[in-house]
Amino acid sequence: MENLITYVPLLFVAFGVLIVLVSIKGNVDSRQFAQRAQRVPGVVSDVRTTFTGQGEHLRARRRPVLTFTTVDGQEITTEARTTSHLGVGNATDVLYDPQDPTRAVPAESSGGYAGMVAGIIVIVIGLAFFAGVSGGFTGVGDVGDGIGGGDSRGQCEIQNADGSVEPMECPPGLWDDE
Repeated sequence: MENLITYVPLLFVAFGVLIVLVSIKGNVDSRQFAQRAQRVPGVVSDVRTTFTGQGEHLRARRRPVLTFTTVDGQEITTEARTTSHLGVGNATDVLYDPQDPTRAVPAESSGGYAGMVAGIIVIVIGLAFFAGVSGGFTGVGDVGDGIGGGDSRGQCEIQNADGSVEPMECPPGLWDDE
């Protein structure tokens, strides 16, 4: 069971990788949408707010309702696919899918890098915890399995000029500070 706990921090790493991958996919999708979308002037005619969570975990998502005229002259009012800080009455350029004009976003809501940064932070934290609990920070002379004689609390090694490493008896008094 102790060995299993050693690998729990790797769940942070896996979660961080997932966050980074989802963020990359979102940014790629946003860029592809922007490349095929039509850009027209529009206005925020309403803001729809939805709430998720409870208590201190309550979060609000504000999606603008965009009103715009397509390049073909069709007037469209649709809820944006993304959240925005824009308020009612704000003018904004709108990107819409020419094949489905109801798929629209404010032009300013292109993909960001916050998700990738958050994912990288989670990965680094997970790796740091993993290195800490798995002994990744231990060095020569740290507590080991007693191989090499000397003191049963540790093993010492010596590095030869050719780069090879040999076990050796730990010097007397090495563990006296404990």
